[in-house]
Amino acid sequence: MKKRANPDSEANIRRIDTKPKAKKQTHGFQVHLLRGAASVTKLFSDTMYGGKEGARRAARKFKRSALGEMPQRAGRALGGAVGRQRAVAKRVKKRSRRR
Repeated sequence: MKKRANPDSEANIRRIDTKPKAKKQTHGFQVHLLRGAASVTKLFSDTMYGGKEGARRAARKFKRSALGEMPQRAGRALGGAVGRQRAVAKRVKKRSRRR
């Protein structure tokens, strides 16, 4: 079963809401950034920032400042679906030369 995306989530900012019957309740926004070897994760709780909108504003502000301090995102040479397609195409091309 595919997980449904939370409409409150954004790029690099996830909305965390535990189920109502859980022992501990967690409500807030989690910022997660990964650039090369550098990784940053921070949770902005609704109760600490005066509600959902306050936590969202704090998470966005933190994301902007953290991205400014981290190195630029490097392009991946053969990453993702496009890279896999290229790699498969190269293998097929090499096989056809052998025959």
